[in-house]
Amino acid sequence: MQPERIGTETTTVCYLCGKQGTIVYRNLVDRLFGAPGEWTFKKCTDADCGVVWLDPRPTIDEVGKAYQNYYTHDQSSYAQQTRLARIVRSILHTLSISLLGLRSERRRYKCMYLNKIAPGRLLEVGCGNGKRLARMRALGWDVTGQEIDPVASEYVREEKGIPVHLGPLETMDTPGEFDVVILSHVIEHVHDPVALLRMCHRLLKKNGLLVLLTPNVASYGHRKFGAGWRGLESPRHIHLFTCKTLVRLAQKSGFSNPNSWTTPIGAYGIGQSSSPSAETTKAGCQCMTTRDVLRGFWFQLAAYLVFQFDKNSGEESVLMATK
Repeated sequence: MQPERIGTETTTVCYLCGKQGTIVYRNLVDRLFGAPGEWTFKKCTDADCGVVWLDPRPTIDEVGKAYQNYYTHDQSSYAQQTRLARIVRSILHTLSISLLGLRSERRRYKCMYLNKIAPGRLLEVGCGNGKRLARMRALGWDVTGQEIDPVASEYVREEKGIPVHLGPLETMDTPGEFDVVILSHVIEHVHDPVALLRMCHRLLKKNGLLVLLTPNVASYGHRKFGAGWRGLESPRHIHLFTCKTLVRLAQKSGFSNPNSWTTPIGAYGIGQSSSPSAETTKAGCQCMTTRDVLRGFWFQLAAYLVFQFDKNSGEESVLMATK
């Protein structure tokens, strides 16, 4: 049975600055989860901007079709791995973290860079399977999740015992209630990022903190893998940003003192799940092999070396800002 077609809309100009875009990739398919369609990415022609976006993109009413086989619906793993691949990955990932001295960075990353912040009330927007919320709760935070996916939200409530607001963020009637709002790989999925951040701003207490993670479109991995870069993930990733554009987003959304930087900590996973351009036409190919795992290991080493000379080359961008 063929998957149902996704309805789309055209977005010819840059969301952030309004300039025209040029096509950087076309005819991309969803090789991760098999959503239907072929997709095109454009890049803003303004050298001071550089936002990359999907055009055409799924409409708000239709975008749910892109998530029917998404990883939050399968708590075991979004990518089926052979037993050998799992064993090799566990060994090599641990080895790479140790060899490169990334243990402390990994700890900061896992707690969303809140290691020096006293625990308080924390909201995760788009909490997925709740793994991060459970980790933050163990660190002393009073945690709440928000999720629009009923399958994921039920899992978090039932299996993790964590309260989750099911529904769009604008339906949360708790202004000024949270000390921290976090978003991990959420902002790239939304049609209106400024509106999302303004809603986060509303939910924060005075001097509350926003922290988000998102793929870095200026990363080494994007330069290396091109159309096969894991961070593109059409048709779910609608906008992709640099550190500079994240700061501008935060300022437009009413936040103060925005600071953005990149991290190489996720390079192993990016290298493992990215593909040479020749393989990007195969939709829904999810089986992770030992070859993929080895590619992840060598890519982690290469990405770390590049990062020593280019601090903007990390695979993910971090944004931290205050209300």
